[in-house]
Amino acid sequence: MESQLEMSFIWRRSSIKESLIAVTKAVNAGFNTREKLVSSLPQFSLYRIALAIDALITADMAENNFGVLTIHPDMNIVFELVASTFVLPVPAQQMDATTRRMIINRLGCSNPAGVESLLHLKIEEA
Repeated sequence: MESQLEMSFIWRRSSIKESLIAVTKAVNAGFNTREKLVSSLPQFSLYRIALAIDALITADMAENNFGVLTIHPDMNIVFELVASTFVLPVPAQQMDATTRRMIINRLGCSNPAGVESLLHLKIEEA
């Protein structure tokens, strides 16, 4: 029988995953300036909001243009990846960085490097 791999994604920075999700959802809802974000997310400190924005910009999943934040559409795919597990008919030896990025790209992401900077890929033999 051919070997199979079980591939799942978890947040790389689990300490700020809630603020990453909240900032992304808030910006997509129209709260895209500093004042609007801070007022719409009172449960998070300014520091945690800044960490989330920094992580998103570093991953090229957000862009700050004259104080207005925009979120890359790939973030919707990131949320789906975190909630999913994939079983692939790929041998473990073949799963290198190029193959991982090709798989992420074929799942619909135009920025696989950004996905890998936000999410950790967990691979186990099925």
